[in-house]
Amino acid sequence: MKSEHINLARLCDLQDQARGLPGCYDFDASDSPIHLKFLRDIESELQGLDLVSWDLLKTEVAPLVAKKDLKRGWQHLWDKLNEAKGYNYLVGMGCSEVRFIRRASAKRQRTPDVEGMLGATKVLCEVKTINPSENEMAHRSRDFSVSTTSIRLSAGFFNKLKETLETARDQMAAYCSAVGTRKIALIAVNYDDMLHRFVENYSKQIEAFVATEPVPDLEIAFDVKPAFYFATD
Repeated sequence: MKSEHINLARLCDLQDQARGLPGCYDFDASDSPIHLKFLRDIESELQGLDLVSWDLLKTEVAPLVAKKDLKRGWQHLWDKLNEAKGYNYLVGMGCSEVRFIRRASAKRQRTPDVEGMLGATKVLCEVKTINPSENEMAHRSRDFSVSTTSIRLSAGFFNKLKETLETARDQMAAYCSAVGTRKIALIAVNYDDMLHRFVENYSKQIEAFVATEPVPDLEIAFDVKPAFYFATD
């Protein structure tokens, strides 16, 4: 990586891990301030991981550095890296013994992302990312201009949110059914509104939805970029 990226130690490490794979994401492709802020924010999350956790995440993420989706670009890469947010969230809560959960070897058996202990209580965290709709991605693929976006979130968004929350809850329940286990869904949201201009309005709508449509046995936290932040690369 170039000298400007000297502080991106773990992203450099990830790029080295994937070196040699065809079609790899090029972290040096742009030196624009927006691009570098995007990468530095990811690096900040990765720096919160202990070495064992970073090695595990890096091993799982490395293949995605060479898997660009024709419609959604590097979305799978960023979604996987978002799992670091769950680790840091549990650490921020005061949890001890925080670790990533290794993927189940059995087919169709899914595990949550992170677990830790808060005193004598087991805490699980599943990180999910809600990304722009198919219609929005189709628009961006044509000319990447900013489309006209409603100040109101659609019914489709809330259906997707409800389904995402229930899936996260079910994954954690399948992994650990012990009474008293705390289950936390950390939802990262990238809106159709690419610049997140209406993020304050959206947050109020989501708060109202969660209050009126609670998901039993689930705690919910959101990770949303501020207004005028380019949430994806």
